[in-house]
Amino acid sequence: MDHSIHIAQFAGLPLYLIDKGLYFSWVAMTKQFFCLVTNCVTQWFAPITIRISGDASVRGQLHLTKDGFLKTDFPERLVLIANHQVR
Repeated sequence: MDHSIHIAQFAGLPLYLIDKGLYFSWVAMTKQFFCLVTNCVTQWFAPITIRISGDASVRGQLHLTKDGFLKTDFPERLVLIANHQVR
């Protein structure tokens, strides 16, 4: 599956000659699609439970909705530091 993102980005290479901004938008879109596909495949074949935690600075900003989704009430500007790679 990792090769698929490279193939998609290579397919958009002619856009670089036409408009660099359009090419970089294409590359950004391929990254987003790759992350979506990776997440979907993970949920279908190896579903996991995600635990989200924080210290006192995020108290009252994380809410679980009735249907099980996470709702956040973060301020407009914040610094988020993950303890592992995040895509």
